[in-house]
Amino acid sequence: MLDGIVNLEVLFSWHFRLPLFWVSVWTVAELVALRMYPIRQSCKKVSLLHCIVAFVLSASWLGYHFVKNGFTFEGFTLTDYEYPGTFQHHIVSISMAYFIVDMPFAIAFHRTFILHHLLCIWAFGTIQGYLRYWPFNMNFMEWEDAPAVTPWNVKQYILVKFFGQDPNDKTKQMQLLMGGFNGVFNLFMAELGGLFFHISRAFQGTEWEMPSRGAFVLMFTFSRCYMWPIYIRHLYTEAFEKMTAFHLIGGSLETALFLTNLHFLWKNVYPILKSGRLMPKKPEYYHREWLHNHRGWRKLVRIFVSREKLALGEDYRKAGAEEPAG
Repeated sequence: MLDGIVNLEVLFSWHFRLPLFWVSVWTVAELVALRMYPIRQSCKKVSLLHCIVAFVLSASWLGYHFVKNGFTFEGFTLTDYEYPGTFQHHIVSISMAYFIVDMPFAIAFHRTFILHHLLCIWAFGTIQGYLRYWPFNMNFMEWEDAPAVTPWNVKQYILVKFFGQDPNDKTKQMQLLMGGFNGVFNLFMAELGGLFFHISRAFQGTEWEMPSRGAFVLMFTFSRCYMWPIYIRHLYTEAFEKMTAFHLIGGSLETALFLTNLHFLWKNVYPILKSGRLMPKKPEYYHREWLHNHRGWRKLVRIFVSREKLALGEDYRKAGAEEPAG
């Protein structure tokens, strides 16, 4: 009986109210999108909404603290204790809830994203401390030694009455985040490339399809091949310094996410490397013809590609002359 009361207390604690709130918000968003668009298109619309929300919130938080700290992140620790109910906690919880709600759609329509979604849910759950409830009784978070929240930290809370724990309540052990900065930076880095992916998708079939596709490939490559390896290196540096189960689990999850992103990048880059063309499925002269009609972009591309390769050539003129009129 006592165990049941304790379990109910945990169930109705803010640990679960917070993700349930954001799960309900994303569920409503999915239902609204389903009424407005076909089911596959509705998934894309909500995915775009999550990308924008996650990028704007994470960029705002990072930008604010970057300026506040004297235009540097020196002194910040990726996996240090963070207070729950703060802005960074909501940012991480919003994204975890989105991946939970989107999982059925991934299973039904985009099975290549199932592993990615599972890793995201697990990684964000680990950051928020939900592995405290897994069945292996591993006290890897050192709950009893965790710092208590002091009354002057109340101002850091958002919707404290509903989501936050009363800082004056010393009877309950605080569930702290491990790596709020880690979670927010991960989202910023991931959604930087994701934002350009959605921009590229929006311009498909239009005159600006080629430059938007090029911007996506460039930014996705930059974020995955430059930013992410640096982030992983710092994560493992902290993991090997502290050598806790949390850091080893967190490092493993982030590495798995990194590899899934590299796989997606390779699927987009390999056809370009193989064909030597940004959009291999387009007609043979599509790229040169587009650049011929957009001279400003042509000057930019000539920095990387010789004038001879950009010329339309005699074959193009002959092909145009042989086409029947009308």
